[in-house]
Amino acid sequence: MSASVPPRARIRFWGTRGTCPSPGPRTVRYGGNTPCVEVRARDGEIVILDAGSGIRALGAHLVSTAHDGPLHLFLTHRHSDHVLGLAHFAPLFTDGQRIRICCGDGEATSLHAFTTSILTPPMFPYVDGVATRLDISEWDDCVAHSAGGMAVHRHVARHPGEAAVFRLDDKTGPLMAYAPDNELSYHRETEAIIAWRRGLARFLHRVPILVHDATYEEREVSRHIGWGHSSNIEATRFALECEARTLVLFHHHPDRDDDAVERMLDDCRTFVEREGGSLRLLAAWEGLSLAAD
Repeated sequence: MSASVPPRARIRFWGTRGTCPSPGPRTVRYGGNTPCVEVRARDGEIVILDAGSGIRALGAHLVSTAHDGPLHLFLTHRHSDHVLGLAHFAPLFTDGQRIRICCGDGEATSLHAFTTSILTPPMFPYVDGVATRLDISEWDDCVAHSAGGMAVHRHVARHPGEAAVFRLDDKTGPLMAYAPDNELSYHRETEAIIAWRRGLARFLHRVPILVHDATYEEREVSRHIGWGHSSNIEATRFALECEARTLVLFHHHPDRDDDAVERMLDDCRTFVEREGGSLRLLAAWEGLSLAAD
């Protein structure tokens, strides 16, 4: 690609930690905020993936740069670490701003009622006009949602609460995939799990950038079966099966310090070398920016 041509999209990480925020000196390198990822297309359209505590800094950035276009927020599910930043998202309090929120996790409570509960007492003080800036829609799994020139597709994840895996495409094909809470379950090889994993691999085949749950070390997985998360090695194995070009380890455990995340990344590189793969490996940190070409 010519140096004068911008990438198809740019992906920026605003929150990379899972379960709960974990700020402090042990998490400075990779960050302590919970999931939020910005995908900005070449035409300037913005898709936001999850509204964890990282969305607060994204909102401040959007306001400071006077972004006034529509915003598309897609929630993988409604667990607190993925929505706790929503009420602190500055564009919600900006006159004229439109924010579209989509989620399809099948909970009994409607998405409208759920979102309203986050933004009103007793969870948050009443602020006039916030609700008028929201376009809230439930999500049928079979329907891709458009966001400007991008399309967001949804596949069921293995996680309590019916979470989702997202794949974002533009007119030339897949841009990236996002699987922050997903139990790959290589330690439980039932027919149903194998079939689900093969279907997910087809859904994500040759995706350029795969952002995947790597909450656990391999030695920890057997103690957390059914918790809805994967190990760093499982994520790497799956990325190789998908033929992804880049794997970004994500949803770091809140008790995992920066040095431990580095060791997990090194273990993944050793695994890829042993398998003879060419997968590029990164561990997500707050501020990381990747070009999707």
